[in-house]
Amino acid sequence: MENDDKYLPELLAEKDSLDSSFTHAMKLLNAEIDRIQKGETKKEADAYLDLFTTKNIKLKERVLIPVKQYPKFNFVGKILGPQGNTIKRLQEETGAKISVLGKGSMRDKSKEEGLRKGGEPKYAHLSMELHVFIEVFAPVPEAYLRMAHAMEEVKKFLFPRFLSMGQPSLLSSPAEAHVALTVARAKAGQ
Repeated sequence: MENDDKYLPELLAEKDSLDSSFTHAMKLLNAEIDRIQKGETKKEADAYLDLFTTKNIKLKERVLIPVKQYPKFNFVGKILGPQGNTIKRLQEETGAKISVLGKGSMRDKSKEEGLRKGGEPKYAHLSMELHVFIEVFAPVPEAYLRMAHAMEEVKKFLFPRFLSMGQPSLLSSPAEAHVALTVARAKAGQ
C-alpha cells in the first residue's frame, strides 16, 4: 500500500469490528496485519531490481535478540551504550536507522505494559519479541550493502562472553571465547 501509516490502523479497526464467525476473513486480516507490522511489501512474481537507477528503496529487517538463551544479559543496555552513544555510532557507521524494539525495550516496565495494553498501532512492537529493527533508505546496491553492514555490526552485540570472572562482554568467534575463558581460569588460579 502507498500509505502504511493509515493502512495498519484501518486493518486493526476492521478486525475489531468484524464478527468472529467470519474465520477466513479474520485469518486474511491477521496475515495482512502481520505483513504490514513486519514491514514486508507485496512482491510481484516478475519484479526485477534495477541496479542502475538512482531511485531509493526502503529495506526493513527485524533481528531477534536471543533473550531466551541469555535471560540475565542486558542486550538493550549493551546495544544502546552509555547515553545512546553506541547505537548512534552504529547508525553513523552503517548509514542505517537502528532501533531496539519489542517487549523489554523500555526502561519503565509499568509504562511499557500500559502502552502494550493500550492497543495503539504506534506501540504494536511492544507485543513482539525483543528485536533490533534495521531500516535503510538508499539506491538499490547501496541499500543492500548498508543492510548487510548493519546486520553484521548488530550481530556482534548478540553473543555474550565472559572476559574475566563473569564480566559480560562481546565476542566475535567461539575460538575467542575459548581463549578468554582459558585466560580467566589461569588468572583465577594465580
